[in-house]
Amino acid sequence: MKKSIINLLLVIVILVVLFMWQCPFERITGIPCPGCMMTTAAYYLLRLDFEKAFYFNPVIYLLVVMSMPLIYTYFKNRKWFRRLLTLTLAIWLGIYIYRMITIFPDYPMPYVEDNLIARILKGIK
Repeated sequence: MKKSIINLLLVIVILVVLFMWQCPFERITGIPCPGCMMTTAAYYLLRLDFEKAFYFNPVIYLLVVMSMPLIYTYFKNRKWFRRLLTLTLAIWLGIYIYRMITIFPDYPMPYVEDNLIARILKGIK
């Protein structure tokens, strides 16, 4: 058990060093993940700038609204917890797909041209 925790921490440290605190999915593919800009959205939400929080990632509101029901059902009824979690993730995925269709590759969901796949493909050519 202790060895697996040490291995997990080592993997996390290696990922952080490799990706320099950036989203690993975005660094590898160049495409923002569903959670990209969530920290920025949370920052603006805590500053009560609701418009900017929505601009950076509207899912922050979904997580705020669903957090208490999810926590409650986790301890009370695991069947309902799975249903609520599935619903929350489905809505999150739907918002992500909508934003990819309407916003990508513009800011706040830019395409990162210096991604790992693009560098590998350039190296192959």
